[in-house]
Amino acid sequence: MEHPLRGEARDSGAVLVHKSIGGTDWWRTTERHSMDGPTLGFWHEGGDGFEVSAEICVNPKTQYDQATLFLYISPTQWVKAGIEFDADALWNGAVVCNPYSDWSIAKRRPEDSARYTIAYTHNEVKVYLGNDMIREVKWFGATRSNDATFGEALPGKVFVGIMACSPKDGGAEVSWKNFTFRQGVRAR
Repeated sequence: MEHPLRGEARDSGAVLVHKSIGGTDWWRTTERHSMDGPTLGFWHEGGDGFEVSAEICVNPKTQYDQATLFLYISPTQWVKAGIEFDADALWNGAVVCNPYSDWSIAKRRPEDSARYTIAYTHNEVKVYLGNDMIREVKWFGATRSNDATFGEALPGKVFVGIMACSPKDGGAEVSWKNFTFRQGVRAR
């Protein structure tokens, strides 16, 4: 969390534009632990849950360029959800690290919504593209014994915001529009 995202606000104040920085990423495997993708956001008490959303756009330059919503609990528990460029195409995707990165993607279509939402409650995270849930993970968040076998989740602060990175060269123009944050989560 030491690499703040730098960008410019456009005239409306509702759009943040940023050029990605090469050699940065959020990705965790048994062999690799990258946590240097620039972020912009705030710490929030988890409470009874919340939703964060934004419209995301990526004008890519190289493979793996990405712009996402970002939620961080610890070095082994975080979520990024947004658009990534791979195999000469844009992909809707979500990576949930719990404790290793688990990547799910679907090829982006012209009719797809640009709005991504992360809904967080203790023990659960859901990712939406428009109104459609594209990812759900149970047993997400800090617990008393850091595993899924012991009761109740622990309260705590969560970093909420946006992230852009380019594991290769960098220079992609990315933007977030109409960022929203609200207490509570939608009914299933």
